[in-house]
Amino acid sequence: MRYQVLSIPAHGDAEAQAELDRFLASRRIVHVESHLVEAGPNSYWSFCVGYLVAERPKAKPTFKRNQVDYKEVLNPDDFAVFSQLRELRRDLAKRDAVPPYQVFTNEQLASLVTRKVTTKSALASLEGVGPSRLDKYAVPFLRFLKERFQPETSEPEMSGEVSHSDEA
Repeated sequence: MRYQVLSIPAHGDAEAQAELDRFLASRRIVHVESHLVEAGPNSYWSFCVGYLVAERPKAKPTFKRNQVDYKEVLNPDDFAVFSQLRELRRDLAKRDAVPPYQVFTNEQLASLVTRKVTTKSALASLEGVGPSRLDKYAVPFLRFLKERFQPETSEPEMSGEVSHSDEA
């Protein structure tokens, strides 16, 4: 606790009174003692004010949702794809000068991986994915996801070599 002594002439002084009022209004007052000091025409009121020092305002607590550690939630293979999706999201966000969560949230990226999304309709079915996101980001994300989840099942490429397995 701290103390401040203020004086106001006994015959009145509007400026000194205003100073006392401002001081009292701006502090957490614990107690005030007042005494009239008699000194003839120079008499004055003396106020001893006990007040608490205001603590510095603590940083406002930031609202945090229950943050998910996707490394613990996803299996290692899915987490690897999730991490690559985050890199793709980061690049697209930088290109469009927007925060990454405006491209897709981590939760949406995890859903892309766990649902093995490879179609525009499946992408559109995710919560929070509307026409605007589909128009802007469906092509790069679906291209990436198809490469990961739909490996090519076509015939092996012909390299010009002849297989000798049918020779007699």
